[in-house]
Amino acid sequence: MTNASASVAQTPSISITTKPTAARTRLLLEGPIVKTLLRLAAPNVVVNVVLIAVTASVDAHFIGRIGPSALAGIALVFPLIMLMQQMANSSMGGAIASAIARAIGSGRHADASNLVVHGVVIAAGMAAIFTCALLIGGPGFYGLMGGSGELRAAAIEYSNAIFAGALAYWLLSTLTSVIRGAGQAAVLAVVYLAAEALHIVLVPIFMFGVGPLPPLGIAGAGIATVTSFSASALVLAWYIASGKTAIRLSLRDVRFDRRLFIEILRVGAPMSLQPVMNNLALATLTGFVGALGVAQLAGFGAAVRLEYMLYPLAFGLGAGVIAIVGTSIGAGNFARAERTAWIAAGIAACITASIGLFGVTMPGVWVGLFTNVPEIHDLATRYLVIASLAYPFIGLGVTLVSAFQAAGRPSWPIIAIACRVTIVALGGWIATHGLHVGLNGLAVIAAFGMVAYGGTLAIAFRTRPWQQTAS
Repeated sequence: MTNASASVAQTPSISITTKPTAARTRLLLEGPIVKTLLRLAAPNVVVNVVLIAVTASVDAHFIGRIGPSALAGIALVFPLIMLMQQMANSSMGGAIASAIARAIGSGRHADASNLVVHGVVIAAGMAAIFTCALLIGGPGFYGLMGGSGELRAAAIEYSNAIFAGALAYWLLSTLTSVIRGAGQAAVLAVVYLAAEALHIVLVPIFMFGVGPLPPLGIAGAGIATVTSFSASALVLAWYIASGKTAIRLSLRDVRFDRRLFIEILRVGAPMSLQPVMNNLALATLTGFVGALGVAQLAGFGAAVRLEYMLYPLAFGLGAGVIAIVGTSIGAGNFARAERTAWIAAGIAACITASIGLFGVTMPGVWVGLFTNVPEIHDLATRYLVIASLAYPFIGLGVTLVSAFQAAGRPSWPIIAIACRVTIVALGGWIATHGLHVGLNGLAVIAAFGMVAYGGTLAIAFRTRPWQQTAS
C-alpha cells in the first residue's frame, strides 16, 4: 500500500486541478466525511427504493387487475427477482464498485477502466446462469413452491419474460456499481426515476394493448420492466463512455486480465452467498411461524415488513461507504477509511434505531396499515415490540458489510450472516418444539439473530481488515 500512496503523491498536479472527475476523487479523499456520505447516500436510497419496492409494486398493481390467481402467481416469482437484484446490485455490484474505487484511489486509472469491461463480462455470465436456470427449471421450481393450475401458469409467464431479460438487470446493476465506485451517484437517481416513469407508462400498454399493439397479458408487465431497465443501462453506458466519470473507457485499449477478474470475483463470488443466506434465514423463520398457525403467520407478515424498510436506507448509505472507503484504501489513507466506516455505521445505527423506536412505541400504527383483525393485530404488535429493539444492529451490520467489501475482505460478512442463520434455525426449533413459547419467543430469536449479525461485524472490523488488503 505504500507504493500506492507514492503513486498518488507523484501524480502531476495538473491532472488533479483541471479535471472535474479528479476533483470528485479529491472530494472522496479529502471532503467532509458526513457531508460527503449523505451526499452520496441520498441518490442511492432513491435507487434502492425503486429497485426494491416501486418496480415490483407497479407490476403487482396492474397484474392484480387480471385476477387473484395472476397476483398470487407472480408472488412466487418475486423472491427470485429479489435474489437476482441483491446479487447483481449489492454482492457482485459491490465488488465491482469497491475494486474500481480502490483502483481510482491508488491512481490505477487504466485498471479502473478495464474493470468496467471485466465487470460487464462477469455480469453477462451471471445473467446467462439465471436465464438458463429459470427458463428451464422455473416450471418445476414454482411447482415445488406450491404453484398449480392458473397460479403456476401465471408465475411461469411472468418469470419467462423477466428472466429472458436477465442481462438487462445485470448490465444495469454493473454500470450502476461503476458509477457508485467513481463516487458520482447523483446521476443514478435521475436515471432510475426516469426509468420508473417509463416503466409505469409501458406496463398497461404492453399488458392490455393499445392501437395496433396487441395485449400481451402478464408477460407484458415483465417485458415493460426489462425494457425500462435496458433503457437505463444504455443511458449509463453512454454516461460512462462520455468521460463524465473518473474512468476513461476505451474499448480499443481493453486487455482481458486474469488479475482483474480475480479482483472482482474474490469479493463478489463469496458475497453472493449473503443474499442467499439472508433469504434462507427469513424463509426458515417464516417456516417456524407458519407451523404456529394462520393468525401467527399473518401477524408475522405484517410486522416483518417494517424490517424491510431498513435495507434500502442502509444499502444507500453503504454505497457511499464503498466509494469513500475504497478510494481511501486505494490511496493508502487507512485512517480516513476507518473513520468513514465507523461514522457511517453510527449514522445507519441511529437511523434504524429511530425506526425501531417507532416499532416499539407505536407498533399499532404500523400493523394497522395491514390488518384490523384483533387477534392478528395483537400478535403482530407484540412481535414488533420485541424485534424492533434489535434494528440498530441491522443498520450497523449492513453498513459495515459495505466497508468490508471496500476493503476487499468478504469473509467476515459471510461469517456474520451464517451466525444469524444458525441462531434462527437452532433457536427457532428450540423455541417452537422445545420451549413452545410461540410467536413472542420467535421474536426474541429473530432479535438475537440481528444482534449477532451486526455485533460480529463490528467486532471483526476492529481488527482493521484493510491493513491486510493488497494494493
